[in-house]
Parts: sequence; structure tokens; C-alpha cells
Amino acid sequence: MNSGTGDGSGIYWDGLHYDAFNTPEQDDFRFYLAAAKKARGPVLELACGTGRLTIPLKKAGIKITGLDLAAPMLERARAKADEAGLEIPFLRGDARKFGLGRKFRLIFMAFHSMQHLGRCGDLEGLFASVSRHLAPGGRFIFDVFNPEPLSLVRDPKEMLPVAYYQDPAGGNKILVNETCSYDRAAQVSRIIWHYRSEKTGKTIKKALNLRCFFPEELLALVHYNGFRVVARYGDFRGGPFSGASREQVLILSTRQDAG
Repeated sequence: MNSGTGDGSGIYWDGLHYDAFNTPEQDDFRFYLAAAKKARGPVLELACGTGRLTIPLKKAGIKITGLDLAAPMLERARAKADEAGLEIPFLRGDARKFGLGRKFRLIFMAFHSMQHLGRCGDLEGLFASVSRHLAPGGRFIFDVFNPEPLSLVRDPKEMLPVAYYQDPAGGNKILVNETCSYDRAAQVSRIIWHYRSEKTGKTIKKALNLRCFFPEELLALVHYNGFRVVARYGDFRGGPFSGASREQVLILSTRQDAG
């Protein structure tokens, strides 16, 4: 999960730990690579995190800029780009209110990062900022989870293991357990990740709040913020969206753009 709207005080506190925790299993790279090639122009990734997608897209020849709000994520992204010998503009900025003074053929927000935006004003700011930065005929793509009702009624005291990784500092293993409660009024899953040092037994807690977007609500949100749906998928292979889909992947254009 990338940040883009957090200040680094939550789970984005350390880029090295983030990368060690998030060994990618995602199958989204080929999807976003195809979209970037089709765009035939500059690309902006919002909530780029440590460059999980930004860096390999640049390696594939895409002219890309990354934007994120969490300084620890950007520090790690720049270090990884330097190690790879790549020049990528990694900019610190808020996805809800950014102004870069240029336009892009493709803007995307991957890895469910839009779910960090819980309030209407935040979402309106995101869509308005994207609209200002899209070139004519440009596309905005994002993915969010399709809410699973059973996960929303979990016992908030239940602790589940979600990761076990080598401490980047060396000589230690970190076990990450998760507790979760669902705020029905805000439609937000309030998650706490418990990072426990195997060596010392010390636990650090970090919060992650994820807004749930139900399918029809999401379509209305897109419409009333001036966008139209060009395509909607249930996975990153282009499969049709259905109630059983884990993902909601939307490709959008501005409504005034008939391209």
C-alpha cells in the first residue's frame, strides 16, 4: 500500500521496513505498463511509495513522475532509483491538492491507495487535481478493493498474522500481526499492525485506515466529480467486474473529454 496522503507516522514510517514487509505478489505491473505504453506520453503516479511500480516502468522506457506525501517512502524510492542508475522525478506532494504546472497523458493511483481518502472533501480534491493535470484524451486509472462483507464483521480483538520478514537492520525477524475494526458510519476499516521484534519481544503499533468503496457508490463518486468510466475490470488481467471480484479497477476520462 502506498501513502500519498499520510505523513509517514502510520505504516509508512520507514521505507526499508515497508519494502521488506511488502514483497510484491501483485499482478498489477503488466496492467499499468500496458496502460502507460498506450498513453504515449508523460505519466504521473500518485502515492508512488518506494517506487514499486515507478522504477520498473521507468526501466521499461516510460517517462514517469512519482508523487507521494510520506518523506520516508520518497527517500527509499530515490535511493532505489539511484542504485538502478535511473533519473526519476520523485516529488513530495499531497494527492488531494497538488499543482505541478504540467499535464500528463496518464495519471494512476495503484495498490488501493485511494482508500486512504476517507472524506468527501479529500476525494473531491483528488479528482479536481487529477482533472487539472490530465492532457486532452488522457486517462486516470485507479484500483480499490471490492468490499468483502465477512471481513467487515471481524472480531476487533482477533489478531491475525500478516507478515514475517527480516529486519532491514539485520540480525532479527519481525512478525506483523493485524487487528481490525470496521467503522460503519465512516465506512472505514481501522487496522492496527503490530510489529513484534522476535529478538527483543518489543512491539510497535502502526495504524492503517482504509475507506471502503461499494461498487455503485464508486460509480456515482466518479460521475459527480466530472469523470466517466471508460472501462471497469475485476482484476488486472482485464476480466469483467462482478460481485465476486476482489478488485475494482477503473479507467476514467474527464466527462468533457470525448476522446
